[in-house]
Amino acid sequence: MSLYEQVKRINEAEYTINRLVFKHYKQYLNSGITTQQAVLLDIVYLLKRITVGEIAIEMNISSSAVSQLIAKLEKKQYIKREVNPQNRREVFITLDDKGMEYFKKQDYVEQQVADKIYSKLSSIEIDELERIVNKLREIAMKEL
Repeated sequence: MSLYEQVKRINEAEYTINRLVFKHYKQYLNSGITTQQAVLLDIVYLLKRITVGEIAIEMNISSSAVSQLIAKLEKKQYIKREVNPQNRREVFITLDDKGMEYFKKQDYVEQQVADKIYSKLSSIEIDELERIVNKLREIAMKEL
């Protein structure tokens, strides 16, 4: 069996797991936002406070495209703009109430997945899986 075939089977298994999790927890995960909006939210969540220009660099899109995404998310109360008190011309993007709720729901689903699926693995298997996934992430970050 070739490496490609094996990787394809691994990816298909991962896709099936993700599809089943989404289907089972749809009411928590279906937020009515686009994939690009979800990526922007993830960036804001991870960095807590960020400028439009920094988001544009992270997402590799124009500042005007970011501004359009922000306007839609701001209207839905997922994010908010805050003027930097030290530099009044600079605006920070932070999570708003619905944005915080979005990540609370994701955390709940992650906790449920850990309890229902990952808990069926031994601690040795979990450690090995974590080691392998981290190694793949490091390789991907280097190669891509």
